[in-house]
Amino acid sequence: MARLAILTKDEIESLYTIPTLDDEERSFLFSLDADDKRYLERLGSTPRKINYILQLGYGRAVNYFFKFSFQQQKQDVAFILRHYFPGKPFPKKQISKNYHYDNRAEVMSRLKLVAPDSDFEACLLREAKSLAKRHALPKFVLQELLDSCLHKKVIKPAYSTLQYMVSEALRYEQQRLTNKLYTAADKPLRAALDTLLDNEDLFYNLTLLKRDQKSFNTTEVKRCVAKQQMLREIYAASQRLIPDLGISEQNIIYYANLAEFYTIQKLKQLKSINLVRLYLLCYAHRRFLKINDHLVASLNFKVNLYTASADEYQRAKVDTVEAVDKLMRSQACDVLAVNINQKIPDEKVREHVFSIIPRSDYKQFLSDFKKPNLNREYYRWEHYGKLSSKIKMNLRPLFNALEFTCAMDEMSKSVEFLKQHLAHHHAFKSYRYNDVPMGFFPKSARKFLTYKARDNHGQVLKKIDGNRYEFMVYLQLFKGLADGTVFVKDSNGYRALEDELIDIEYWTNHKHTLLAELNMPLLSMNITALLDRLETCLEQKYIDVNQRIETGENATLKLRYNKRRERIKWTLPYVRFDDGINNPFYEKLPVSGIGDVLRFVDEQTDFLAAFTHLQPKYAKSIPEAEVLNACILANATGLETKKMKDISDIKEKDLDNVNKNFQRSQTLCAASDVIVNHTAKLPIFNQYNLSDYGVHASVDGQKFTTRYNTIKSRYSKKYFGTMRGVVMYSLSANHMPLCLKVIGANEHESHFLLDIVESNTSDVEVTAVSGDMHSINRVNFALMNLFGYKFMPRFTKIAETADSKLVGFHKASHYEQYIIKPSKQVDKSLIIKEWDNILRILVSLALKQTTQSQIVRKLSSFKTNPTLKALIALDQIMMSDYLLDYIDSQEMRTVVQSSLCRGESYHQLSATIAKVSGGKSLRGKNEIELDIAAESIRLIANAVIFYNATLLSHLYQLHLAEEPDKASKISRLSPVAWQHISFIGKYEFYNRKVSINIQEVIDFLLSDIEIDFLAAA
Repeated sequence: MARLAILTKDEIESLYTIPTLDDEERSFLFSLDADDKRYLERLGSTPRKINYILQLGYGRAVNYFFKFSFQQQKQDVAFILRHYFPGKPFPKKQISKNYHYDNRAEVMSRLKLVAPDSDFEACLLREAKSLAKRHALPKFVLQELLDSCLHKKVIKPAYSTLQYMVSEALRYEQQRLTNKLYTAADKPLRAALDTLLDNEDLFYNLTLLKRDQKSFNTTEVKRCVAKQQMLREIYAASQRLIPDLGISEQNIIYYANLAEFYTIQKLKQLKSINLVRLYLLCYAHRRFLKINDHLVASLNFKVNLYTASADEYQRAKVDTVEAVDKLMRSQACDVLAVNINQKIPDEKVREHVFSIIPRSDYKQFLSDFKKPNLNREYYRWEHYGKLSSKIKMNLRPLFNALEFTCAMDEMSKSVEFLKQHLAHHHAFKSYRYNDVPMGFFPKSARKFLTYKARDNHGQVLKKIDGNRYEFMVYLQLFKGLADGTVFVKDSNGYRALEDELIDIEYWTNHKHTLLAELNMPLLSMNITALLDRLETCLEQKYIDVNQRIETGENATLKLRYNKRRERIKWTLPYVRFDDGINNPFYEKLPVSGIGDVLRFVDEQTDFLAAFTHLQPKYAKSIPEAEVLNACILANATGLETKKMKDISDIKEKDLDNVNKNFQRSQTLCAASDVIVNHTAKLPIFNQYNLSDYGVHASVDGQKFTTRYNTIKSRYSKKYFGTMRGVVMYSLSANHMPLCLKVIGANEHESHFLLDIVESNTSDVEVTAVSGDMHSINRVNFALMNLFGYKFMPRFTKIAETADSKLVGFHKASHYEQYIIKPSKQVDKSLIIKEWDNILRILVSLALKQTTQSQIVRKLSSFKTNPTLKALIALDQIMMSDYLLDYIDSQEMRTVVQSSLCRGESYHQLSATIAKVSGGKSLRGKNEIELDIAAESIRLIANAVIFYNATLLSHLYQLHLAEEPDKASKISRLSPVAWQHISFIGKYEFYNRKVSINIQEVIDFLLSDIEIDFLAAA
């Protein structure tokens, strides 16, 4: 049987071949301590000593031992000779095997390493089986096994042995699950899963399920409801089965992705029908949750649409009524004036009155004048009544399909009552007033839901308008979903906050272990000590900041006085910086095609190796670099594969194959990480740091229209005109985009701040993060600081913000003499009281058991409880600390602004890439394709930045020794530039024998008499 392909050839070589070292690495790996030197003294010949040092270094580097000759490792041997045996000749002969293995035994003893025996391999196989339960991805299991060997100080087994272990573990886990599913799944469930592969009305059911809801129109919503109903029974069974099967959340996602990836035909061809059922069960489970997200989003969208329509109707009616009321008052005044008009005879009074108001309209005039209807809400509910048919058609299916959980009992009663009413089709007028739950509705609005009617006996009864009552329930659900008093448990984004957190019992029993594993110092501190430290720091800052203003040291802050010389206002100037993109320096460079740039970057970084096949058994399948580059460019620029075929030298079938099997957001992200990591190793990279505390990043959202309707795409007249669009929210640092997320234009960017910073998988370690006002909410300062990041946003209305947001540990009167002073006292005791609950939230966020942005959204928008109030109070302390620094330091404001300008530069580059096919838009028919398009843009941008940074780095090093001033100017040039790169034209990925030679480009530049290094970064 063929072995499972887990790693690529390059990855295997990196683990099982002698590493290629530079001098810095050699200095560390070949270093000797006193014990090493004593052992060397016992060895007779220099070759034996060199062999020992080589084995010691390689063992340290890769936890493995090799057979080698001195000639093969010529550079390493030469280094050892220079450092330890100067003057000694290069060894001509190899040492004997016995001496080689004696040295190996000594190195193993020194490094406390042992060789793997059969008992250890049996133990490792058991561990592999356990790991496969966590995540069935072969590379994950293999990496964990290697880490286990390293941790236990056992020499890693041969790759073939590890291959066997991983294969056996995955086979065992697969067999375990399929056998258990066969016995646990009843006949109706098996039939329901098999039905997903049935062909009905020209389409397979599974094909229909895979299609995302495109918009919120009635047809799309009904289709979504139908898909939910198709999955309801399977989902209910999955809730019971998945815990019994013992499938981890990672494996549910993994098996669901396989069902998404495989075609219907491929699934039918799989030998094990129970394996197919496992894939479908996991897919149905996850798909049901996502469909419910779409249904809740549809309900919110429709209710919001109707309330906006009611706003317009209300304004129009109120304007009309006020105009009519004005006319009636004028008419009433004219009528009353008739009585005192001496020119009109008494017998003509009635005639004159009816000339003002016709006799036929007089009774209505008196009624309207006596009780003018100027209640604005009346017209809102009048409009809802008129829309009742549309409301029923659009919202009833959603209400019936979703299961709501309400925090308030009265709301639960209303929801249950309405569901029962709709299920039994009773006439609403048949209910008595007291039979209808009204407790949750605002008292001021209840009168608009009632009317009076007579029964068969002529008695006047109070009744409830069924149409208006129904919409009131929908309206209260809409509000409850927003403020956290209504939930949909079977969803991803609308569960209760409690459902997102670590189980309370598990937290109580394991909190200390969890905190120790996270290694987050601030979370492990005693809360009283933490608050004391914050208090000391904050109170001293109030003194220092105000003192610097009084003495004039803070010269940028301007005070304003009234005529009596009383201080009334202060301001800080706002200075805009040049973003430094497309510096004139780049105009001197020869123009290169984007295909050539991608080829050059791959030669330098090997980023294309990150594109692995979705199926592990095809891991050795490596697509052509030219086809991969063409696909990346097609997805980034919005070109369809058919059009790319027409304007390039790549065949359409090759493009389609690579797109389907290798182009995923995960592989694109991994490829970007490779480029970012190589950029970070360039000598010039550290010169891009804006401060001495490390890498300062920025976050910002960029608006893109979408070529196709998706549920994530939303209208925004301000940003998209008549089109729909999304936001590409990115984290940039030292000119490079480190990661991004595609979010809806209706979503608040601040909810994704911690998520995107924690999603950075590159080697660039971010220390501080800036953003504009959209990055701020009521918890982000606390979350970012407790997670170990400096959160440094840019404030626009700084004086107003300081006046309203600053807090202190004393009463406000304590700071009366200060210019910059808090407006309220922080509730220190509440934070101490609720600290354990706050810790539970923070640890849940750190463990990433759910999407971090979902928890942050709920923390920043849900109704406050004591725990949230305490977290907000902690946030206010940390915001106050930063605000004082921001007011006091011109340097800090400059760094913050510079960081944001760099992020804006990346936005301009990404817009240029997206506009190649016309318009700043993302191509993608669903969320997955939108992510691929966005990540492709980021990858192309990183490639361009790496090319520019490589060129600048060479120039920087060239001038550093002899012309440091010129080197300094070069370091201030932004690598975000593209006027020397062609993104358009006919793409020739093949037939390019010679790629970009960076040295030739530098020589070309240096041939110029003087390069004008305009420093702007």
